[in-house]
Amino acid sequence: MKKISKIEPKIPVQPKRRRVAAYVRVSRSTERLLHSAAAQISYYNDLIQNNPEWIFSGVYADTGISGLSTADRDEFARLLADCDSGKIDIILCKSISRFARNTVDLLNAVRHLKEIGVEVRFEKEHINSLSEDGELMLTLLASFSQEESRSISENVKWGLRKRMQSGEIGMANKHILGYQYDDEKQQYVIIPKEAEIVRWMFQMYIDGVSLRLMAQAMNDAGVRSVLGNEFTEGSLRTLIFNEIYAGDLLRQKCFMENPVTKHKVLNHGELPQYLMTDCHEPIIDRETYAKVQAEMKRRESMLNPTYCFTGKIKCGICGQPYTRKKGTARGKVYIHWICRAKKEKGMTCKSVNFSEQSLYSICSEILEDDNFESVVKEMTVTENGDILFRLTNNEIKVWKNYHITKFHHEGTDTSCFDSKIFCGHCGNSYRIYRSGKYIYWQCRGKYLTGVHCKNKNYTDYQLRQISAYIMETEAFSETEFEQQIQKITVLENGDLQYYFKDGRTKIWRKM
Repeated sequence: MKKISKIEPKIPVQPKRRRVAAYVRVSRSTERLLHSAAAQISYYNDLIQNNPEWIFSGVYADTGISGLSTADRDEFARLLADCDSGKIDIILCKSISRFARNTVDLLNAVRHLKEIGVEVRFEKEHINSLSEDGELMLTLLASFSQEESRSISENVKWGLRKRMQSGEIGMANKHILGYQYDDEKQQYVIIPKEAEIVRWMFQMYIDGVSLRLMAQAMNDAGVRSVLGNEFTEGSLRTLIFNEIYAGDLLRQKCFMENPVTKHKVLNHGELPQYLMTDCHEPIIDRETYAKVQAEMKRRESMLNPTYCFTGKIKCGICGQPYTRKKGTARGKVYIHWICRAKKEKGMTCKSVNFSEQSLYSICSEILEDDNFESVVKEMTVTENGDILFRLTNNEIKVWKNYHITKFHHEGTDTSCFDSKIFCGHCGNSYRIYRSGKYIYWQCRGKYLTGVHCKNKNYTDYQLRQISAYIMETEAFSETEFEQQIQKITVLENGDLQYYFKDGRTKIWRKM
């Protein structure tokens, strides 16, 4: 009969020491909060290093940074990078709100850490991210934290508006060309050397010098902005229109859209504004300021009255207004509206340009009333080229941009386009034409005697891309095309008009 004997281990198994780090964050760089951060760093240093089962992996601290976003928290990013590198097993944090106030950011970070085996412990809430109910509790508590942040933001805004109503100043921009804000006096104080530059700038404007030439003159003279940058038309326009130089202040010119994104937008009447007169010593007297206002009106009156889009279109990427650009190529005049940033030295913008004729067509398509000036308050061009129309009655209408900017040739051959594409110029159908690896669709009228059609050709691959975009599918599908599209008309300007079998139409515009 077998006999089994147990052999006990001779060397006792030592528990593996775990690498532990801590994360600390305070939202403002005040003396009290910085003292709190120092106290937390000292506490975690002692706590981790005095535990024999732990290996000290550092304390990561962000100071003076909001917890609503992880984008600008360098130490938080370094902490996550060290976790990814396998340098940390456990993260200690005082509370969920210190880790992140944004629910999405919090859960994304904690889930990622969970996937790589890193545990997060929140001391105040007694939550361990690797426990079974950890994520549920995190979701609930983070939502409360985000709502608390929103409530705090609203209370702060309320307080600011009450101070504006009572005439209290308090400025975020401590230094503006010509002025330095004095916290003790609670007002702007003139900087004499800079004030001379301001007076020179205003005099040039009154004398009829263009903003472009003003910027050039100031830059050539070695004058720089308070940030040390060269002046541009846009920066000078902002200064010239600033009432501060007459001794006044207009408060709440812009506001924060929401406390999570912290995106500031111009106040077009959504919130009240507060004009405070004679707040500080003016650099420009009232008479000179009145001349500036008159010069502004003079320049506005010189604008061609056919430029109905002037002052109406703004860029949704950089906030600059759109401006009219006229050019000539091969003897033909082209007029486009582009973001002003594309004309400013040192500025770039990737916004979509529009030909003036395209804008007329878009407005006709979107607006039931042709009285553009009285109906449209503002047009905003978004990053993808859509145009948001804000009407004078505060109604919002959207024109969707079906423009596809990047094409490259691929040797596709799509039979379902046959007998579906028609020329808007001569009425003939389009037929396929093969030239090596390139496959085109061309109007039959180009080959018929006495027709001489010059309407645009399209590659097969272009038509597939555009059709997929129009049908809102990820990739082109012949089956979807057959089911949805009745016909396509190539308009005389190169636009494509799609007729759906359910009666809808959509236009892809050739910009």
